[in-house]
Amino acid sequence: MSALRSRPFPVALTPEDLRFLRSVADDTEDAPWMTMNDAQWRNATALYASLSTYAQQHAVSWYPGGMLPLTYGVPGVAARKQVAPDVFVATVPLEGRSSLPVDEEGAPPFVLEVVSTSSVRRDLTEKTEIYRLLGVQEYAIVRLDVAAARLEGYRQGTTGQWESWEPDAQGRLWSAVLGLWLVLRAGEVRAMTATGELLRTLPEAEAERLAEAERRAQAEAERLAEAERRAQAEAERQAEAQARAEAEAEVARLRALLDRLTLGGGETPAP
Repeated sequence: MSALRSRPFPVALTPEDLRFLRSVADDTEDAPWMTMNDAQWRNATALYASLSTYAQQHAVSWYPGGMLPLTYGVPGVAARKQVAPDVFVATVPLEGRSSLPVDEEGAPPFVLEVVSTSSVRRDLTEKTEIYRLLGVQEYAIVRLDVAAARLEGYRQGTTGQWESWEPDAQGRLWSAVLGLWLVLRAGEVRAMTATGELLRTLPEAEAERLAEAERRAQAEAERLAEAERRAQAEAERQAEAQARAEAEAEVARLRALLDRLTLGGGETPAP
């Protein structure tokens, strides 16, 4: 079967691919799979926030985004299609955008979806195919729809083919795009450096900031207390020196008086 080429897509589109893209539903606000439960929301927002903080502090080649529509044109479809990953990173700045036209600016190299029971088919089947056709390099999946949460996914292999992305023996996924591990901690997806340091979530970063502020305040209070102790000790030393000087002056005065009396005439005459 001959393959068709469509400019937005880096892969050769077959007629089956085109039929799929023309018929697949969009991620819209009223789509049932777009409703996020608390666990999905916490996973997505915590990872997005930690990636944002990491990107601000390190020289990386990507910009984190979350739940921002990725739009693309499909031959034979008048309206632009769209898909909205829970978390992704793009190669262009995303601040202030309402969407990202991937056929103009390129597909995100990394996307992540947090799967719930209401989004299993969408995330594991339809989005897997959409991201493959758009040219996403890594598609990480957080499985919260199973008894024991786990990580899995798909990525472009060394030959450029879409293949399963298997976790290592510790259940981690190494993202070559991010240069970070994806790990699960207490059922939540976290990013971790190659050296094993977890990226801070917003609550953790805030707690760390408050703890550091408290440590600095405590250190400042101790510094002021020590300065006060030293000032008090210095005041006491000066008071003691003053008293000693006054005592020595009084002794000298009395000694001088005694000397004058002794040298001035001996015994005092009797009345």
